[in-house]
Amino acid sequence: MIAFLPFQAPAPAPQVQSQPLAITMGDGLPPAMDALIKGKNWAGLADWFESVPPATRGKYYEWWIQALNRSQRWERLVAVCEALQPQLEAKTGPRLATYRLYRAQALSQLGRHAESAQAHGENGRLGYQDGFPNACAEARLAQDWNALLSFADEFLQKRPEEALGLAWRGEALARLGRLTEAEPALRAAVAKDPKIAFAWNNLGRCLNEEKAWAEACEAMDKALALEPNQLEALFNRGRARFELKRYKESRDDFRAALALRPDDPVLAENLRQAERYAALPEPRKATTAKKR
Repeated sequence: MIAFLPFQAPAPAPQVQSQPLAITMGDGLPPAMDALIKGKNWAGLADWFESVPPATRGKYYEWWIQALNRSQRWERLVAVCEALQPQLEAKTGPRLATYRLYRAQALSQLGRHAESAQAHGENGRLGYQDGFPNACAEARLAQDWNALLSFADEFLQKRPEEALGLAWRGEALARLGRLTEAEPALRAAVAKDPKIAFAWNNLGRCLNEEKAWAEACEAMDKALALEPNQLEALFNRGRARFELKRYKESRDDFRAALALRPDDPVLAENLRQAERYAALPEPRKATTAKKR
C-alpha cells in the first residue's frame, strides 16, 4: 500500500550567521559621508557612494559595502564584493575579509543558496569559525546533498564530536541513499544532542527502510515533539504505524501531512488507503474455554 513520498529537505530555520563587525574609521571622512554615517542613513550612504569617483569608493570601500548590507541592496552588494575581491587579493592571495562575509550572506538573501554554501565553505577554509556551519545550512536549503556531505565532513575534521556536524552528515548520507552509513552518524548526533529534530526524522527514515517499525515510530515521535509540523516526519510515522497495523493513528498522520501539502497525490493516496483500513472492524480477540 505504502507509496514513497519524494523526500525533500524540510525547511530548516534560517541559520544564524555571525555579522561582520562594524567598521571603525579614523577622522577625516568627507563631510557628506560623515553626516550620513552619524545619522545612520545607510540607504543615503549607499546612494552617495554611487555618485562619487571610483577612487573615493575604493578608499572607503568598507563603509560602502556596509551601507549596501544595512540597506539590504543584495544584488549590488554581491556585485561590489565580487569586483573588490580580485583587486584586494591581487598581492595577498585569498584572505578572510569583510567583503567575503558580506558576499556569502547576500547570496543567501537572494535565494542563491548553492552559491552561498560555496562562499561560506571558502570562508570556513580561510578560518572563519561559522563558515562550515553556514555552508551546511545553505547546502540543505539548496538540497545539494553532495555539497552538504562535503561541508559536514570538513566541519567534523575541525570539530569531530559536534552533534550538528554528525546530524548534517547523516542527513546527507540518508538522502543520497547511503542509509547504512547514515544511521550511525544520526544515532551519534541524537545521543549528543537529542533536540535536533531533523536528525530524529532521518534516523526514523533509516529505521523504516530496515522495517524496524516500532523503533522508527519512537524516532518520529521525538522529531514531532520537537517540531510538530514536520511533513516528512508525519509521513514517515504514518508509514511505520500502518505497518504496525495502527491504522487509525496512521490515518491521522497522513491527514496532518496532507493538510501541510494539500495537492500531493502520494499523500492523498496513502490517506485513502489508511482510511479504508481504519474503517474495517477490529478483529475479535481469541477467547479460551473456561475450565470446569
